[in-house]
Amino acid sequence: MLTPKYQEIIEILTDELNHGSFNQGDKFYSESDICKRFDVSSTTAVKVLNDLQQKNKVTRIKGKGTFVAKENHRSVVLLTDLNMANGNTEGVKVLSAQENSDPKIQEILKLDPDSNYFEIKRLRYIGDEVVQYTVNFINPNYISKDALIDLHNFDSVYQRIREDSGIDPYKLSYTQKNTVELLDNQNILNYFNNKKYPLFMYQRRRTYLPNVKGSMLEFAYTYKDPAYWGYQTDSVFGSNI
Repeated sequence: MLTPKYQEIIEILTDELNHGSFNQGDKFYSESDICKRFDVSSTTAVKVLNDLQQKNKVTRIKGKGTFVAKENHRSVVLLTDLNMANGNTEGVKVLSAQENSDPKIQEILKLDPDSNYFEIKRLRYIGDEVVQYTVNFINPNYISKDALIDLHNFDSVYQRIREDSGIDPYKLSYTQKNTVELLDNQNILNYFNNKKYPLFMYQRRRTYLPNVKGSMLEFAYTYKDPAYWGYQTDSVFGSNI
């Protein structure tokens, strides 16, 4: 199947943005520039710029033009998770651990339609307060089915995987997205008894298996009370670290 022209242009311009052809905040190509360079209509040029803006690669400012986004993209940084427990004890409660077969999750994990996966739901506490709700979807080849007998076997999902398969998930490649979201699922919100405002840090993580390109160990999503969690990033450029 032929790649649409606008998609080809997006890939070319994205490659330029990712590999130093522009600096953050630089003036970017205008609609007219794209039309002339790629011999396309203004409709196609607008579609290209809208896509790049949606991906936060560029910023379009009314009356001034299009500029390279000032936000960092794929920068090399040191990332530190901040846990603001302030000396309070922490705990975990496993709500459920079972096999499941939702086609959407099977597709994410790249499983066959007849392959179940493990689904683990957990709460994390600081003191007596629930501060985190997590659902892990795990490739079934890396956890023993016998572990489902006792929910405490999943107090640490990664420890369970390590013991059952010999693979250390902490040392695997992963992608993770963190955004602030309005939590409108009342069933989940009910766990956060003292939460006055339904704004949460929403984290989505995909952990990849070694040696097989694109193969997945885990997909997980988490709602975190932002009062207890944060991130610190340190640029490696010119760092004294």
